[in-house]
Amino acid sequence: MTRFFFPLLLLTGAAAGAQGRIVTEITNLRNDRGICRVCLFDRPEAFKGTAGTPLQCRLVPIRQGRAEAIFPDLNPGVYAIFAFHDANNNGKFDTNFLGIPREGYGASRNNLPFAAAPSFEANK
Repeated sequence: MTRFFFPLLLLTGAAAGAQGRIVTEITNLRNDRGICRVCLFDRPEAFKGTAGTPLQCRLVPIRQGRAEAIFPDLNPGVYAIFAFHDANNNGKFDTNFLGIPREGYGASRNNLPFAAAPSFEANK
């Protein structure tokens, strides 16, 4: 299972209420097959998958084991990112019958518990 490093950069203007963007670089992808699916969350329930959907998602190509996702026009706030390497490009985060991931994945602070799903609080 590969874990990714996500340096995040939130760029905001000096004026109150200015919008910013998050630039995320995903590294150490196993290969260049498939795509990297990167989703931005602004609510813990959506990150956990119990209610709602991601704020934005990007499907980004992989080149030389790296991918970059840009989330523009964001209001100031707290965000977390989850990404996975969709190597077979089937649009799903593939797991085995025990729920153990078959595809590499990562989160914005790379805070990934060994035997549990990552949390919004640990990765915001």
